[in-house]
Amino acid sequence: MAEGDLMRLLQRLASQVGARLFRQNVGQAWVGKVERGNGRMVRLGPGDVLLRNARPFHAGVAGMSDLGGWVPVQVTAEMVGSTVAVYAQVEVKENARPTTEQLAWIAAVNKAGGRAGIAHNESELLEIIRGVR
Repeated sequence: MAEGDLMRLLQRLASQVGARLFRQNVGQAWVGKVERGNGRMVRLGPGDVLLRNARPFHAGVAGMSDLGGWVPVQVTAEMVGSTVAVYAQVEVKENARPTTEQLAWIAAVNKAGGRAGIAHNESELLEIIRGVR
């Protein structure tokens, strides 16, 4: 199964158990003025786009997990019995290894009281959501 397919499967499973996880894109793209043709000769191949005054656009935070959102948690009677949303982050991996930045992100979320981890399959996702890991 491709990592994108695994990610969508895990998102559906999270929703079925009451969590909400959203895709978080991290990376770089280029922005600028799109050249639409103003009489100057520019040769472009199929699918090419010409950007004038191109500049990088960075999205997300280095190391941020693939999926992020919350897990509803009912607090104990000492906490008035209300339900709170606990921050959750899930790094989806099919065959690859997490980067140092991704491991640091997961550790920071867990240290702060959130629920974060790496999921290769549905059972690992459920462990993260339930706070078993």
